[in-house]
Formats: sequence, C-alpha cells, structure tokens
Amino acid sequence: MDTTFFGREFSILVLMDSLSKKVVYHRVIKTGKDVYYRIAFNSLRMKGYKIQSIVCDGRRGLMKDLFNTPVQMCQFYMVAIVMQKLRKKHQSQAGKELKIIAKTLTKSSKNEFYRRLHSWFIKHQAFLKERSDKANEKGYFPYKHRNIRSACASLKRYMDFIFIYEKHTELNIEKTTNRSEGLFSELKRKLNNHNGLTKNRQILFIQDFLNKKSC
Repeated sequence: MDTTFFGREFSILVLMDSLSKKVVYHRVIKTGKDVYYRIAFNSLRMKGYKIQSIVCDGRRGLMKDLFNTPVQMCQFYMVAIVMQKLRKKHQSQAGKELKIIAKTLTKSSKNEFYRRLHSWFIKHQAFLKERSDKANEKGYFPYKHRNIRSACASLKRYMDFIFIYEKHTELNIEKTTNRSEGLFSELKRKLNNHNGLTKNRQILFIQDFLNKKSC
C-alpha cells in the first residue's frame, strides 16, 4: 500500500496483493490523507477481499485504527526518517553511530536491532541529556541535541510496527513497500516518454497502466 505524487497536481494511491503481485485498487487523490486509505480498505472488503496484513509507510493513525489487521511499517521508510533527521553532514559521534545502526535495520531481527540501539543509548546517555545554557522564552532549557533525540525517539515510537512480520511468520508479510515502489518507478519511466501530456491525459495514461497491472 503506497502513494506516489506527480508534482503538486495529484497523487495516486495503489494497493497491491502480495500473493498475486497484482494491483487490486488504485485511485487518483489530491492529498495523502488517511481517509483515502480507509475508503480503499472498505472498497476491497465490499468486493470480498480478506485483508490479512498491510505494509505501508509511517501512518500512525491507520496503524492504530486497524486493530485486527497486522500492519508492517516499511523498514526503508523508517531508515529514511532517521537519515532525514540526522542529515548527511551530521558531525557528532553519537549521530554518526546512530546512522550506522539505522542502516542495519533491514538486515536485523528485532532483538538484534534493539540491542544495538540500547547499547548506543547507554553509551551516549550523558550526551543526549545535555541542555542549552540559555533558557527559551518559556524559561525552559531545551536539549542541545534535539535531532539525535528525535531520531532515536522515532525508532522507539515505531518499534511495535517495524518487525510485525516476525510476529506473523505464517502470513509471509513483506518488510518494505519495495513492490509498489518498483511499480511506481516503471510507471514514471513510461510516463516520461510522453512529455507534454495534459493533466487529464496523464491521469488516463496512469489509469490504463494500472488497470493492465490488475489483470
């Protein structure tokens, strides 16, 4: 389950069946709001589909709503969140080590990964607790290394969703949204061969492409 954007004009929501490898739902949307995902799920259920599990990016609202359905967060998306918070030129040793740990996520078990993260946290605990010498307008002394703390907090916040596939081995849940990303890459390559299409023509081209992937 994923969404890809075409500039600021529109985006495409796509749901794929990991067993048949086919597109089972697609819709043109203006934003990536959770309501469109709920509409998609309801549409599939009305057609008789049984949703056994879901792989998506970090949509916490959806994850909490789907109580009876295992929801796996895309591990590559989780890594991207950490990298975005730490930036390419991050200088602190703690930040550099956290980036290295984050990059092991897709090749690690839950126990392995969080043992590394815990060891890192213990090692840099004093550094992470450092506060600014200057109070802000509320009289509060903020933490100095907020980006690193935020990256670590994200890894802990999504802990229950990053390794869902380990809890439900019988469902063969995929760890990432690579399948839909590959589909989007193919779609955009083919669309680029038709430069100059109007928005309506683009949408017709995209719908035709996805309909063929549904067959």
